[in-house]
Amino acid sequence: MRKILKTASMITLPFALLILAYLGADRTQWLTEPQLDLLGMAPYPIFLIGGVLAWKFNRSREFFLLLVFALTLALLQYSPQAGAVMGKVLLEDLLLLISLILPANILIFSFFKERGIFSMWGMTRVGVIAAQAAAAVWLMKPEQQSLLHQWRKDLLPFSLEKYTSLSQAALFLVLLAAIRLIYRQISRPSSQDVSFLAVLLGMGFALHQVYDPLLIAVFWAVSGIILISSIIQDSYSMAFSDELTGLPSRRALKQDMLKLGMNYTIAMLDIDFFKKFNDKYGHDTGDDVLKLVASILREVTGGGKAFRYGGEEFTILFPGRSVSEVLPHLEQLREKVAGRGFTLRGKGRRKGKGRSRSKSGSTRAGRTIHITISIGIAQKNEKNKTPDEVMKAADTALYRAKKKGRNCVSK
Repeated sequence: MRKILKTASMITLPFALLILAYLGADRTQWLTEPQLDLLGMAPYPIFLIGGVLAWKFNRSREFFLLLVFALTLALLQYSPQAGAVMGKVLLEDLLLLISLILPANILIFSFFKERGIFSMWGMTRVGVIAAQAAAAVWLMKPEQQSLLHQWRKDLLPFSLEKYTSLSQAALFLVLLAAIRLIYRQISRPSSQDVSFLAVLLGMGFALHQVYDPLLIAVFWAVSGIILISSIIQDSYSMAFSDELTGLPSRRALKQDMLKLGMNYTIAMLDIDFFKKFNDKYGHDTGDDVLKLVASILREVTGGGKAFRYGGEEFTILFPGRSVSEVLPHLEQLREKVAGRGFTLRGKGRRKGKGRSRSKSGSTRAGRTIHITISIGIAQKNEKNKTPDEVMKAADTALYRAKKKGRNCVSK
């Protein structure tokens, strides 16, 4: 349930911001002239804040996309082509270029990995953006108008002009980028790709309308806010979630221990003989075992919440529960782990996907092994009054479980 709620909030927040942007843009007629001027400038401090956060947390995709949004907005607001002197035709050409550049960059950046902003890879991205800017300036020259207008031609055997001001080429890029982001989200859920998808749709909506400077400013500003929220969400997830197992990390455990009330129980557990298992079958298979155990711990009943403490050790907090209340749930958990077979996988698997080798290099593909866990539990009482003391008592109980022969629960 927690995972569902977390995923739902990750998906709904960017699109809720888009809805607010639409409602806000629809009410700009009530603003005074100075307020409208401030609204037109609002995206720039948002882009600056987002850029600083992206740099601080090494989020290169957001950093360079914010840079592209800032440049395209400045181009619309301050270039001679956007003024009445240059006429409507050149403004339409400028909008055409922006409607191609933005989805193209979202699509391109979706293929790039996070490899730093001021690294060689970062400079490569700067080169990509600079090349686009140079191409845009070149295409805006009067002698290149015929080439630019090729991008306005219909790709389909019918026209969509009465439905949208976006060219079919721009619509194709928006669709291609959306498919790419949805595919990434299905294969590996991330708030970053959800935010990029929301930004893509917001950009498409703003440019699909007849040119409205305030609408552009509002949606560009909200796009910056969405990207900032993506940086914060992903940074929080990295800080408080264990990357390998997906469980809350030790830092999250420390935070939740501060919230425990007057009555609670803490369980400490680890995987039996995990070091020998790792040495025998390899670290890749060891990682797969940790993921398997974590997936079972995530489903713990009795009001418990599982955390990865470190290595092969895990912790479960039971707020408002006594040892006698949680004992049946932990026994059920132990039996579930012991009964779940783990099948060793063969050579065909890529590294990190469960390939199993012994030190001699021979594979044990297809063989099913069983994992067991030992659990120690303790609750708050007169002797153990703080969460740290209760955890230490649970850890001592865990050693007693090991001395008893492992694969058992001790208190």
